[in-house]
Amino acid sequence: MSRKRVAALLATGMLLLTLAACAPFGSGPDRDAEAIAVVERAVSEALPYANGAYVTTATSGPGNRTMLVRLYLDVADPGTLTDTVHRAAGAVRASIPRDILQLTLEAVEGDRPPQPPRGVEQVVDLRFVAEELGLEARSVVDGRLIFSRDYLEDRYGAANDVD
Repeated sequence: MSRKRVAALLATGMLLLTLAACAPFGSGPDRDAEAIAVVERAVSEALPYANGAYVTTATSGPGNRTMLVRLYLDVADPGTLTDTVHRAAGAVRASIPRDILQLTLEAVEGDRPPQPPRGVEQVVDLRFVAEELGLEARSVVDGRLIFSRDYLEDRYGAANDVD
């Protein structure tokens, strides 16, 4: 075997190893669907009075994962909304099988449809919940709360990261 051929084979092998190292272990649509199901189940168990939850994830690079959790509620009672959001965020943090860069949490009134839309316009304004949870004003976008990884870790502990 010529030196050029050996060098080409080594270079190809190194490239494949490098690409494999960039991808998180166990990533892919099946792994994401499993993580979503785990989180939806945990949130539903933590909030038995809710009408369901919808969870979706987004990835931008191997370590930049975000998650959106939508809570479906009968009536967004201001007296219990802070506790509801707190319990939901805690359930996400305790159950999530992969750490996330940020969690967006939104609440809508009504029942969870069989096929929830990816986006909704009419959400319950969670601005006052942000204040009660000690989140900065910039953590509220269009009535939705955005929890940073640092906030989640400080408030709820380390993620259940199995990657």
